[in-house]
Amino acid sequence: MNHKSPSVFGTLLGYAPGGVAAYSSDYDTASAIKHPKRSAFRSYFDGIYMGYKWQCVEFSRRWMYINKGYIFDDVAMAYEIFNLRTVRNIANNSLLPLQAFSNGSKSLPQPGSLLIWEQGGEFAETGHVAIITEVFPDKLRVAEQNLDHQIWPEGQSFSRELPATTTEEGECWLKCSFNDATILGWMTQTEDDQRC
Repeated sequence: MNHKSPSVFGTLLGYAPGGVAAYSSDYDTASAIKHPKRSAFRSYFDGIYMGYKWQCVEFSRRWMYINKGYIFDDVAMAYEIFNLRTVRNIANNSLLPLQAFSNGSKSLPQPGSLLIWEQGGEFAETGHVAIITEVFPDKLRVAEQNLDHQIWPEGQSFSRELPATTTEEGECWLKCSFNDATILGWMTQTEDDQRC
């Protein structure tokens, strides 16, 4: 991964599909004047609570709201998202089904799916969540916050790529760029089941 100094807290890192901004969440550089207490880190969009600035959960919830019009429930830790089974449509307050597919599933992750990491290693205690932006036979691209706090290259709408492989049995396996991190799987609201 990148070993450059992190960008200052709140720095615009790039734009994910749909024009959703990703920001640096390097808390060591957060201004005590702008953020004097914990409540100052609460992020709202259109008056709806998204999470804490600028964590992975906040980004994923904001991306879903801007692009899809729904959000997932508040969670204490990112890995807990994998246990959710519904999202809430903000327009009419209805619940929509959220499907979970474990890493190694025969169902292909789709652009717009949530990618969830287990707690441990690089993501000790919290786990991690990202938005899958593009899917290829041998890799996928994700957009996320709260990782390396680096500005994305010019014109790039994703933060990193992850290798993907398909077994002879049709199982899709995603590998994290950190050797000590475990991908739980992906989640999608659509009920269409795509095969690898």
